[in-house]
Amino acid sequence: MVMKKLAGCLLFSFFAIGAYTQSKELSLWYKQPAAVWTEALPVGNGRLGAMIFGKTGEELLQLNEATLWSGGPVQTNVNPESKTYLPLVRAALFNQEYDKANDLVKKMQGLF
Repeated sequence: MVMKKLAGCLLFSFFAIGAYTQSKELSLWYKQPAAVWTEALPVGNGRLGAMIFGKTGEELLQLNEATLWSGGPVQTNVNPESKTYLPLVRAALFNQEYDKANDLVKKMQGLF
């Protein structure tokens, strides 16, 4: 009986020390909160996400949700000619013609 308790205590200690060590290795520490969006920490699952800025007195979260970008349930501003510009944009990027690619991408955007 004493051996079982001792083995149980040792096993528990082993896992507790491992969990403490692991959680310490996975901690992120920063000297100051994020000042701009590119410094914030992203969290999410691909459909719903947020950028965490890390302020302690007042937290700032910028949310992103898939339907905000998909145009909602009805897309009234779809540009049917967008697909014709895609090969041209790719070619311009491949040739490092970034201004031309930028102009072509604007033609792919929705109708206003």
